[in-house]
Formats: sequence, C-alpha cells, structure tokens
Amino acid sequence: MSAHLVSWDAISLRIDGARVNDFVRQRAAGQVDEINLTFRNGNIHVAGRKKVGFVPIPFFADVNSIQVNGRAIVVPVLILPIAAPILRGIVATRIPPGVTIQPPFTFVIELDRFLPTFIDVEIREIRIIDGGLALQIGAGGASWK
Repeated sequence: MSAHLVSWDAISLRIDGARVNDFVRQRAAGQVDEINLTFRNGNIHVAGRKKVGFVPIPFFADVNSIQVNGRAIVVPVLILPIAAPILRGIVATRIPPGVTIQPPFTFVIELDRFLPTFIDVEIREIRIIDGGLALQIGAGGASWK
C-alpha cells in the first residue's frame, strides 16, 4: 500500500513555449522594451532590447540544456560577457526566493521553495523541444495530514 493518499507512476508533461514567452514578457514589462523566447530542439534563444538613455541596446542569450540536480533545476545561460550586466540587472529585481544566479550566468531553482509540502515529486529530466519543454516526472504522490 502506498504511503500517499494520491500516487502516480512516471508522467510525461509538456510546457507550451508560447505561454512561457507570454509569461516572461509580462514579468519583464517595464524592465526591457522587448523580449522574445524561441524554443527549438535543444535550444531556447532569448532576444531582446533595452533602452539605456536614448540608445536601444539589443541582447541575446541561449539556453542549451536544463539539468536536474537532486531537488534543484540548473539552467546555464550562454551570453556575451558585455550583455551579462544588463541581463543581471534586469532579472535581479524579479528573482523570487528560492532562485539564485551563479557565475557566470546560471540560474539555480530550488524546487522545495515552489512545491507544496504535501507533494512528493522527482523531476527526472527536462528537455528543450520544438515549441516548449518536455518533462519526465518520476513516481511520486501527495498526502494531506
């Protein structure tokens, strides 16, 4: 018998890239003039523009992998060193507790900070696919006490 009220075996999930793009645009409003995420197999391309004074400065970044490290998601971002301070300044004010940026420009997301305590879940893999993300969730469950 399972120790959880609700349990599951492995689950495959997909996350829609267009919806992620909309979410990022909403969160970045007022911080950048333009931002767009493009999801292709093995790559998320981030392109945007921020006006500094009267000069619009374009920026680009790429995510080629998303790794699972225990209860953390690690997202290394490839970016030109000259653009890193601009992007770091944009995202620094919007980062919630449980997310850190490690040098050179890697986001580390602690799952326990975002999941309810009654959920027991293991993320096995996150792949970047055409049009979004594919997640492989391991066996888990939920219990209410």
